[in-house]
Amino acid sequence: MLDRVQGMIEKLKYLNRKILEIDKKQSLLVEKEELLEKNLEQRVEKVIVSVDQMKQFTEQCADRLFEQFSERAVLGKVNDYVNLEYFKVPSDKSPKVLLVGFYGAVNLGDELMLQKLYRDLNVIKNDIYVMMCDNENLDAFRYPGMNIIHYPKTKFDFNHLADIFDSVIFGGGAILDDSGYLQEESFKYDLGKIFIELALSFIEKNKEVHAIGLSTNEKIVNEEYQEKLKRIIDGSINFSVRDKYSKRLIESACGHEITMINDIVLTNEYPKVMKEKGEKYKIGIIWICQADLLGSLEKLVEHIQSTYDIEKTEIHFIPFYNYHDCDYKFYNEFCEKKSEFNFSIESMAYSFENICQKVRECDVVISMRYHGALLGLMNGCRTFSLLYTQHPHYYNKMMDLYEKFECVQDLFFSVEELVEALPVKNDVVINSVDFDNTSYTQIVQSIIKKQKERKEKMDF
Repeated sequence: MLDRVQGMIEKLKYLNRKILEIDKKQSLLVEKEELLEKNLEQRVEKVIVSVDQMKQFTEQCADRLFEQFSERAVLGKVNDYVNLEYFKVPSDKSPKVLLVGFYGAVNLGDELMLQKLYRDLNVIKNDIYVMMCDNENLDAFRYPGMNIIHYPKTKFDFNHLADIFDSVIFGGGAILDDSGYLQEESFKYDLGKIFIELALSFIEKNKEVHAIGLSTNEKIVNEEYQEKLKRIIDGSINFSVRDKYSKRLIESACGHEITMINDIVLTNEYPKVMKEKGEKYKIGIIWICQADLLGSLEKLVEHIQSTYDIEKTEIHFIPFYNYHDCDYKFYNEFCEKKSEFNFSIESMAYSFENICQKVRECDVVISMRYHGALLGLMNGCRTFSLLYTQHPHYYNKMMDLYEKFECVQDLFFSVEELVEALPVKNDVVINSVDFDNTSYTQIVQSIIKKQKERKEKMDF
């Protein structure tokens, strides 16, 4: 009996050992499972991190590729060194003329100067290239057959242009302007800066520079600009301004005697006809369509509404500077607010004949724009102007213009003065002024002669 009990005890001990061994093995298995699970989690985390890193790296690569090959890069960083547009200018030996101005915006005054000068340059038109400002809305069909390039996009362009062109003509405008000279990248858009650097590049390469009928700011204060301007005047074949105030300013600042000619638009032939009186009194308004001048226009129109017979009076808004339809939008918004009056918005004129016709239809013209006033006076129309004193270009050319036509009393410095002077009916006849344009003609003829001589020499 005792032996049997002892045997059972031994069996139980054995079973207990086995159970302990199994528990131990199970614990080891659990530990291994936990270790495997931990290792698996670590590997999964590494894979996730690797995927994130690969995604980030891929995005970085894509960004770099985009920077290298995108349109933005082609027009931006790449063009710090290369302006692809200028490669279309033939590199043959045919003598070429570069005509530069504030063209293509479209500012009607500058467009009229371009049309007149381009027409007067009686040379092979394929040898003339016209430099215009950037305007993606420009209707190129208005310039049939004209070679058009745009303002420089890199500093290297200036010397390149002086290499491929034999002469440069700056054809009219208030481009003797130092206000943007020190601004970053102003060489891409500011004509005052472009004029200085481009003219100097041509002079240094012994190429011809012609500055025709320009004007200055009311002041030129930058000494470096003045020094460069002196070098340009010394090195230019022709250098002329269009008003006596610009002439005095340059002569004082640079110590050079300067030739003065008439504005290029004034060299147009135009009929000196008297306007027949119509049934309605037509007031033509050519405004500078900017938000800061809206209040002045409102005062002017309110005065007209309160003073004139509304049934017998018409206000004609005449667009003059229509970059991105700015004048149209301005006039349309204004007319919607003042719908009770008899307004009309003229279509944009694109030729000298067209704008003269619109001006002649008016009994009175009120123009803030210089060439608008010039065209009104030129066509014998009583023309009042509000001087835009905030703009550095306006004083010199506007004062000189009204002095030329002997009607300074119609140029005003405030809208309050202007409305007080407006007549209910206009019986004043503007004296017809005959301008001597001999100097302009001689300058253009000298350019034509030199260009033809270069052409003949090349052909020979």
